[in-house]
Amino acid sequence: MRARALACALVLASSLGACALTGKGNALYPRFFSPEVETADVGPTPPAGPPLALRLGQVDAASHVEERFAYRVEPSELSYYEDRRWTEPPDRYLRRALERELFQRRGIRRTVSGPGATLDIELTAFEELRTPPARVRLALSFSLHDDRQSELERHVVVERPLPTSSSPPSAADVAAALSLALAAAVQTVSDQVAQGLHAPVPEPCVGGE
Repeated sequence: MRARALACALVLASSLGACALTGKGNALYPRFFSPEVETADVGPTPPAGPPLALRLGQVDAASHVEERFAYRVEPSELSYYEDRRWTEPPDRYLRRALERELFQRRGIRRTVSGPGATLDIELTAFEELRTPPARVRLALSFSLHDDRQSELERHVVVERPLPTSSSPPSAADVAAALSLALAAAVQTVSDQVAQGLHAPVPEPCVGGE
C-alpha cells in the first residue's frame, strides 16, 4: 500500500509539472528597435581650404552597453529590459552615423593605409535615466591621434528628454530620444575632429630650367 501511494504521488507531481510547463504563461518575447532614421542621401559639402583626411579606427562600446535596452534607477545602478532589444549593438549605429557625417556629408577623405590622423571612439552610455526628469543619455570618449601622439581627447555627454505621459516610457519613445542624442553626439564629435585635423602639408615644388 505504501509503495502504491508513493507511485501515485509521483504520477500526480509529474502531471502538475507538465501542466505548469504547457500552461499559458506570460512568456517574454523581445521586440527589436533601431535609433537610425532613414534620410535622403546628401552630397558632400566641399571643405573650405585644403582637403582633410582621416582614418576611422576603433569604434567600440563598454561591456555594459549591449543589445538589451538599459536603464538607470540610480547613478550607480544599471538594469536591463528583457523584452526590449536593439537590432544591432549600439556601437554599430555610432560607426555608421560617423561615416555618413565625416566622409559623405563633410567630404573628408577616408584614409585606409599609411600614416595620418586616426579617430578612435568608445561608447560608454546608451541608456534611459529614470531619475527626474525622465531622459536618455549617450556618452562617449574619443581620441584623435597619429602614430606619434594624441592631438585631441574629449568626453562627450548628450541627454535628451523623454515624454512624461507614461512611466516607464515606451520603447519607441526611448529609441526616438536616443536617435536625437546620437545625431547630436556625432555632430559634436565631427565638429571637434574637423577643427583638430591638420590639412596635409603640400610637398615643396622643385623648380628648374
